[in-house]
Amino acid sequence: MQNINAQCRRPYRDRVALVAEILEMACDGVRKTNIMYRAGMSSLMLNRYLGLMMNAKLLDIVLLNNKEVLKATDRGMEFLHHCQEIKELLETEDDSRRKLHRKIQLVRLSS
Repeated sequence: MQNINAQCRRPYRDRVALVAEILEMACDGVRKTNIMYRAGMSSLMLNRYLGLMMNAKLLDIVLLNNKEVLKATDRGMEFLHHCQEIKELLETEDDSRRKLHRKIQLVRLSS
């Protein structure tokens, strides 16, 4: 019998993917608890990532409607932009491989 918690878990995300996910949420400013719940992270894990990101000057704390929120810095937005470019590049490469694989399958079927 499969563990029910294993079914609900998110797929493995590497450090870059988690940082990019947090930056996407923080484009317009977001509360720390919102990030924690939306990203499915523990508070300990989130605090580690936020510390890392603030030290790297990817995130900053700003006041928005009299509340402290986390907001992506210009450097954070640039990081996010580069991550999206890489993702698009890899998706294009994957699409090319799939098309080639389909062509090979069609040739095999027609033989």
